[in-house]
Amino acid sequence: MVWDMEKGDFAFDGKDNAGNPKKVYRYGGYETALRDVEASLKRLQTDYIDLIQLHWPDTTTPIDETMRAMEKMLQDGKVKAIGVCNYNAAQLKEAEQTAKLQSNQVPYSMLKRDIETETVPYALENNLSIIAYSPMERGLLTGKYENMSALAADDHRNQYFKKFDFEKVKKLTDNLSDLAQKYDATTAQLVLAWTFHQPAVAAALAGARNAQQADENSKAMHIKISEDDLKLIDLESQKVGKTV
Repeated sequence: MVWDMEKGDFAFDGKDNAGNPKKVYRYGGYETALRDVEASLKRLQTDYIDLIQLHWPDTTTPIDETMRAMEKMLQDGKVKAIGVCNYNAAQLKEAEQTAKLQSNQVPYSMLKRDIETETVPYALENNLSIIAYSPMERGLLTGKYENMSALAADDHRNQYFKKFDFEKVKKLTDNLSDLAQKYDATTAQLVLAWTFHQPAVAAALAGARNAQQADENSKAMHIKISEDDLKLIDLESQKVGKTV
């Protein structure tokens, strides 16, 4: 993500440190990627980064160019592993012609399972880890939201939640809540545990507003869902249908 140049794919309108309007771009140019990692090493006061991921594809820069930069970071010992975010199977295949990837961070939840068609099979076949983000669909799968009125007027989820059928999602979260009691867990913990049980998924990213929520999220890692209940959850989630 770059603020200091207008190169790459336009991402969003942001602001600089003084509050002035500033356009932000997704740019994966060779020199820029190397520069950004050097800046991160300096800020983090460390000699290396365990895993570096390209945050978004940049359609204006050849994948090979970005991967060459990431491979150089790896060879120079600046990073220990490289990965990407939001790459589809075709992009993964192209990237791995230049560098071996360890991870692909993608949106994945009971309500958003399109990666199962091509991305997950590719990951399984090529020993690639999936890092799932938004596994709880920005809180929707916790069961806390029955309708849009529960959100503040300036909440970005007002627009995002319109993708889903609230009535069907509510039926799903009610069923998940009942099932969670069997595992002495909350609905959110069961949702996270389900995510960990999915093929190729090595980690799930979940937000937390305080230490208590972070602790509750971590307990989901220890929940072992039975095969019968996994099938039941799949059946129930399929009833919700695809997002619009």
